Amino acid sequence: MSDAPETTFHPFDERELRERFAVAANGDDDLVRELLDAAEVGGPSWTALKKAFDEAGAAWTKAREAADPVPLEQTVLPTFARWLTYLRPAYCVRGFSTADLTRLVPSLGARLRGPDALLRGPDGVALPGLAPGVAERTSARPGRTRSVGAYVPKDEVRSFLDAFRAALPELKDALGPQGERPLAVLLSALVEAKLSGQALLEACDALSGDGFLPKDHRLGQDEAGLPPAVVREVAKLYGRDASERLPKAAPAPAAPPRPQVLPYSPRSTFEVGQRLAHKAFGTGEVTQVLDSRRLKVRFPDEERTLIQGLPPADGGGGAPPPA
Repeated sequence: MSDAPETTFHPFDERELRERFAVAANGDDDLVRELLDAAEVGGPSWTALKKAFDEAGAAWTKAREAADPVPLEQTVLPTFARWLTYLRPAYCVRGFSTADLTRLVPSLGARLRGPDALLRGPDGVALPGLAPGVAERTSARPGRTRSVGAYVPKDEVRSFLDAFRAALPELKDALGPQGERPLAVLLSALVEAKLSGQALLEACDALSGDGFLPKDHRLGQDEAGLPPAVVREVAKLYGRDASERLPKAAPAPAAPPRPQVLPYSPRSTFEVGQRLAHKAFGTGEVTQVLDSRRLKVRFPDEERTLIQGLPPADGGGGAPPPA
């Protein structure tokens, strides 16, 4: 199961996609910066998330111009799920998705909505910037690499939660002991969505390769992050004492080591991704090497162009270009 794709469940406000993320992906650079600020990231994590936003924007353009729903399914919506996880924790599990619910309890699966419903407003009209028919053809692909799965609208979370609880004994018998953690994870996500008055979105491998997420934003790796009442409820279903530990989940990918911070000097040379400390601007990350003498560095306040590769003071060659 450790090699299986990671399924994540995200309680969220539908307006976060329809009125903010979709507008940003449709070319609003100011809103992109606002959403990045809301994620409270900096340095390499800011660069990685900004790159994901750029890819989502390109995918949105492709979906609009080619009337193709695949970029929405594989890039735009998974990036939205990734951004949500920086805002608030997601519930994570491997080897389980809503496709299992549909297969094992068809009446429960029939209650799930696809992402096409999310890409249309409450009036049923597709979001601005989408070609006619694209939203309707955007489908759920739970359990597949980098995709989106089911969507439970806010107004339907309570009834879906009741139906899910009623189906737990049947799901427990079908999934066996290995189903305890997935059922506890999904139940936890549904309970949070109900209590917070939010919708629920499923994604697959949306967080793959992101080693910068706060550890406590991946719930479900152990029962410590799950509501105790939910852990007890599912443990009782399995005839287990809730004080015992749930079967161990697959470990999350290790975060890559943070790059070393190098002192800035105009006589040094740098590469993209390196972090440097500037006496006036603070710590930043190299985002682009323009040429052998200039580079762009992202600092906490703004991106600046700095000089690199100047010859030593006694190395001749005339006066250096101005900083």
